[in-house]
Amino acid sequence: MLISEKLYLLMADNQQKPEAVMTAAGYGMNAAVLSDLMIAGRVALSDDTVPRIKLIGAGPCPDPVLASSLEKLEKKGSLTLDAAVKIPGLCNVRRVTDSLAKQGIVEYGSRTMLGLGKERVNILNEQIERQMRADFSAQIHGKRPSGISDTTVLAILQALGIAQKVLADEISPVSSGQTQTRIAELAQDSPAADSAQRAVAEMNAIITSAQVIPPATGSK
Repeated sequence: MLISEKLYLLMADNQQKPEAVMTAAGYGMNAAVLSDLMIAGRVALSDDTVPRIKLIGAGPCPDPVLASSLEKLEKKGSLTLDAAVKIPGLCNVRRVTDSLAKQGIVEYGSRTMLGLGKERVNILNEQIERQMRADFSAQIHGKRPSGISDTTVLAILQALGIAQKVLADEISPVSSGQTQTRIAELAQDSPAADSAQRAVAEMNAIITSAQVIPPATGSK
């Protein structure tokens, strides 16, 4: 499962329009899809003092979620990480929900505004989210190691300032300060089996130590 898909499932409420997730945490979704592109070997971080996004790889991108974001990056040229995170709609959330629908995890429901608005999304397979949350709980409490994908989700939630809210039950009874310390530790020690994962690990370390991702709406 893509990092952007995991983050969406944690952020979404049943019957919600996907655009509501982007309104609340669009910068986080953008960071997630950048991580997905790194793991896919399509972008990397430069060695500059202020890291920049480098386009790597060649040929068409087979994943529609990533292809949409990659096309936007190609049009922008060389960007710093924080500038890339702030590209409006870099993550196409409807591509994310389309992918989840194909996997049988969500389905599209009725439209809003008397049938004229965009479709709401219903979560069909809630077991997947429950398993994700159980994994995050075990990782936060040190009961199991955290893989690069889950570490990235935790790092993004912390950068958005909503980890304590989104993972309230999973974090309890650990305090907010202890949670921040633990997630920072996981981010600084992100597992990296290859160059693509090392790029994601570097990004995780950056976003948990510097204000690259603006806080989510309503996180203050």
